[in-house]
Amino acid sequence: METVVDYAGTRRGELETEIRQLRAAVFALREELELANVELRHKTQEVRSSYEAEMVQLRNTIASMRSAIELAAVEAEHAANAQITVTRDENKQLRDTIQSMRTVNEEQRNSFQVERQKLQNAANDEIAQLKTVVQLLRDEIDGMKIMHEHELQAEERARRAECVELQQTISVLRLELEKHGGR
Repeated sequence: METVVDYAGTRRGELETEIRQLRAAVFALREELELANVELRHKTQEVRSSYEAEMVQLRNTIASMRSAIELAAVEAEHAANAQITVTRDENKQLRDTIQSMRTVNEEQRNSFQVERQKLQNAANDEIAQLKTVVQLLRDEIDGMKIMHEHELQAEERARRAECVELQQTISVLRLELEKHGGR
């Protein structure tokens, strides 16, 4: 029996030693776990602090970018307004110039029409005068033709009368020649 007791005592001693070792291992593991948790908390805190710092930096960057964008938008709006003002002034000047050119063009067109009308009237008057002169010349020519025809007719009558007279003279001279020639 002694061997059983001894074995049980030995076995018990071993188990107690093993239990103490296991307890010491569990304790050591707990300490390591706590150290790991502390280290993890520190790392988590560091990461959190790093992220928070980055977030602050990003927020500041975003805020400064927004400010820069707003400033650029204001400057762009001022520049656009200035350009719009310049463009409006240029457009007004162009409209005024175009209106002036239209007025001058209208005045010139009216002046040209008046001048054209004067020239047309002068040309019409000259044409009417020329027609009158032409008609007078035609009438004069017709009168001259009639006068020349009368003169020609008178000359023709005179020539015929002269021919008749010459024929009579020739007849008389023949008769006398026959009288004198027949002796």
